[in-house]
Amino acid sequence: MAVATAARFCGRCGAQLAPGATFCGRCGTPAGAPVVAAPPPYSYPAAPRVTYQSRRQSTMSMVAIAAGLLIVLAIVTVAITAFAVSRFTKTPIHPTCTTNCAPKIVTPLPEGASFHSSAFGYTLNYSSRWKVRSQDGNGIAVSTNVGSLQVTGMHAGDNGQIMQSTVNALPTGTWQNVTLVTNLKGPHIGDQDGLGAVYSANLIGANATSTAVRFAVIVATKGDVTVVMVAIGPADPKNSPNGMPEGQLFDYVCTEFVWPS
Repeated sequence: MAVATAARFCGRCGAQLAPGATFCGRCGTPAGAPVVAAPPPYSYPAAPRVTYQSRRQSTMSMVAIAAGLLIVLAIVTVAITAFAVSRFTKTPIHPTCTTNCAPKIVTPLPEGASFHSSAFGYTLNYSSRWKVRSQDGNGIAVSTNVGSLQVTGMHAGDNGQIMQSTVNALPTGTWQNVTLVTNLKGPHIGDQDGLGAVYSANLIGANATSTAVRFAVIVATKGDVTVVMVAIGPADPKNSPNGMPEGQLFDYVCTEFVWPS
């Protein structure tokens, strides 16, 4: 029985050799030459492995960056504010008082003045915003850049009649369309309650121009003295109580009024 001979191949080109052949019939290489692996036609460097952050890690990083930026912004804002305050206020630095300290005055009161009626003995206190226009023994007339106030003393009488006669006495040539707007609640002069009302009117000026105004009349009596206050200002019904922009100034004068003792 014949023994099968294993097939042989060329170690260079890989062609099958004939039985008993000592050379390759294709490339002429000796049959006993060792097999050499041919290098690959191309060689590329291995790509580095890229590691990607997880979604949670990315979110945490963005939050940390945002927090850091906010902290830096806050520090810069505080520094700029402190510089601006020190630059423009120039407030002197004093040690903090701990014993026997003087009272702290946050907002000083405006400089004031007083008028004393020689005929009826009352005293009218007013701030420096008012300028005196006229005065005599019975009363005083003061004004600001916007409004005016007339204070008059007289012998005691009926408050309602005096208030009505004060309105009726306004000259019709300059005071037109006088209309009652509202009766005041809780009118007072000093510590004395009285009667009061607010009116609207058209005030005719020297050049025949008409200006819408509001005016308040307050009358109070204490003892044998009656005082009448007439406050006048431009009409501002949308933005001011009772339509009078200087209502607080008028109220201040009423509160600071001092009756004769």
